This record gives sequence, structure tokens and C-alpha cells, in this order.
Amino acid sequence: MARPSRSSMISPDDITIAHITTQTAQQMYLLGEDSGTGEDFSHRKDWIIDIMAHQSLFMAIDILRFAIMDNHVHFLLRTRPDIVRGWSDQEVARNYLQLCPRYNRRRKVDGKWVYEAREPRQCDIDEIVNDKSKLKKIRQKLSSLSFWMQLLKQKAARRANLEVQKEGETKGAFWKGRFHMTVIHSREYLLACAVYIDLNPYRAKMTDSLEGYQYTSVYMQLVEVFGGMLERGDLSQADCGSLRRFPESVMLSPIEFIEQQDQQLPASEASASQDSESQLGVEESSSGDPGGQKPAGRCSDTGFLEITEEQYLELLTWCLEQRAADREGPVSGLEHAVVTSYGMSSWTWNDRLRRFSKLCRYEAGVSRRKLFEGICGKSTAAMELALRDAENGLMARAGASEGQVPGGPQDYVI
Repeated sequence: MARPSRSSMISPDDITIAHITTQTAQQMYLLGEDSGTGEDFSHRKDWIIDIMAHQSLFMAIDILRFAIMDNHVHFLLRTRPDIVRGWSDQEVARNYLQLCPRYNRRRKVDGKWVYEAREPRQCDIDEIVNDKSKLKKIRQKLSSLSFWMQLLKQKAARRANLEVQKEGETKGAFWKGRFHMTVIHSREYLLACAVYIDLNPYRAKMTDSLEGYQYTSVYMQLVEVFGGMLERGDLSQADCGSLRRFPESVMLSPIEFIEQQDQQLPASEASASQDSESQLGVEESSSGDPGGQKPAGRCSDTGFLEITEEQYLELLTWCLEQRAADREGPVSGLEHAVVTSYGMSSWTWNDRLRRFSKLCRYEAGVSRRKLFEGICGKSTAAMELALRDAENGLMARAGASEGQVPGGPQDYVI
């Protein structure tokens, strides 16, 4: 069966949250240590972080979670076309030229020639602004997941090929084909996906603790937490001296989504998709950014989960304890408050964490009604009857707390 096109899965004008993975060529350890050959390319993980931090300055994409492994990477990203709509034509052109510079300057650093991007010239900015067709395409690109991944993969591959070329080795493909994308539709799967990404190194047996592997979003988050505790005197320097501080940690979006009650959408921008966007942790405003101004280092200050940072870290610790004890079902007394508040039992939660990539191939949290309509093009009376019978049977087996959401059986989430 052919995979669905990305244009059929997401719209460039809608806010979208997606889990993105991409692998290295032939799943070789091009981002880590290869035990077979003895080569260590772990320093390339820092390249990925640098590229992410740079792109977050000029693109309207929120970096929610990430994990950089030895032969693949995970991203949980949220597009923000609402923010791009608030940018002026000059800002759009300047940001694009910062991402794709037309001119480079060359200078020597430690005896080596280094090429750096020059600041965009005003004439180049005016050229884009005056071309309305090109400007429209660029405006869409600045909140496009495909453009984000295209730039990241190109920059990492070119730098890796340049590195091996200097050492006399043969250069070639760095990444394995296209990236894979799973669109997140519901809050339950959004939480599961975030935890799934942060626990990836633990699942791969690369560490046995949250702070044991550097190249994850939860590590960056923990370093900031420990830094605050150090400043308050709750920790000593010896307790967190081995932790690495990442200046790029500002690129991460906050955990907690705080709804802005005093801000209203203009009537012209109100749409039926407002409820689903709010459910996924997005609150649009007339300025395009709930915080009012674009924060330095990231697209926006909008969080994405309905829990605090402390609750999220506690949930991750609880998940590690569950995995360490090798518990694979709902054990009495081991229900977690966050998991329960999201309408899931321990068994459902653990199952989703173990098999997230298999359960959610292209979409996560899509309703059965959408599946019927997507396969057949429209909903018929026979489908309605089959859908209702299937959902009634599922809910009867699952119980009142398992997967039901307000709105009735037609909104039952799988």
C-alpha cells in the first residue's frame, strides 16, 4: 500500500503537531560510535543541535521534543502558520535569506578557511518583497515541516561529506531517503509521543537515567532545572558539575500550556479548527503570538501539555521505574495521576509507549469516522451503523475511563 502524501495529511494553513523520524543511510552509526569499525562520530550530534537552534530563530516552528540517536533522530514539532501571517513582508524575506544566504564570506580560523553567511542585502530583500508569487511560497515555507527537514538534512550531510573528504575517505549519502511523519491529532497521543521520544535512549539501553544521555530534550530541561536549584542553594556544584550546559536549550518550547483568557481571535480568523488547536496546546492571538513578541531563540512561548514541568519530569521518572520493574500491565496501586487525568489506564499507557511507532504509523489519535471517510470518500448510512456498533462495543469493553472524550461516540479516539 502506498504511503499517503503529506499534502493529504496536513494543510500549510493549519497548525499541526507531528512526530518526525529520519534514519542515516543503511542505518549506519553516522551520528555515534560504531563498535564494528571503532569510529566515533558523536560530535555530529552537536551539529544537529546547532542547526536546530539556528532554524528556530527564523522559522515559525516550535521544537517541542527531540532525541538524537546514533543512527536516527526524533523530532516533535509544531507548525505555526498563524505566527508567519503576523510577519511583515520584509521580515519574511529577511528570515528566508538568513536560512538560505545568497553570499558567504571566507575567513581563516586556526589555519583553516571557514565560510560564513553574510547579512542579507536590502536589494535582495526588496527583490523577494516585490515578487508576490515568490513571497507567498516563502511565507508557507517558513512554517513547513518539509522545508525544516530539508535544510537540516542538507546541512548535516554536506558537513559530514566535507569532513570525510578532508580525511581522504569516500563521501556519499548520509540520510536514508525521505523522513517519516506521524501527525498527532489528540492530547492523549501528544503526551505519549513526548514521553516516547524522551525515553528513546533508555529504551535503546544507552542509559539508565534521564540525565545519562545528553542529546535529548529532557536532558536540556533537567540541566535548566538543576541550574535553578544551584542558584537557589538547593544543590551544590558537585551535584550537577558533570552536567553539560547547552546554550541552545532556549530553543525548546515550554512544557505547560497556559491558555490566554484575555486574548480573542479576530472574527475574520475564527474557524471550526479552533477547538482542535486549543486541545493540542495552541492559542492563537491577533498578534500571532500569545506572548506578544517573538522570544529570542524560539518561535513562541506557547507550551503544549496540560501539566507542569515538574509533573512531566515526575511522569518520566515513574515510567522509568515501570520499565525497570518489567511491569507490563495495570498493576494495583501503580496508576499515575497524570496518566489517569488524560483518560488512560496504566496498561493502555505502557502499551502505547512500547508500540507507539507501530500503533501510529501515519496518524495518532484519528477518529474512526475520519478513517471511514478517508477510505471511502464519504460517509454512508451503512458506515454510520457499522461505526456506531463498533464504537459501542469498544467502549463497553474499555470502560468509562478508557478513551472517551466529550462529544459522543462519533469522537471516539483510537
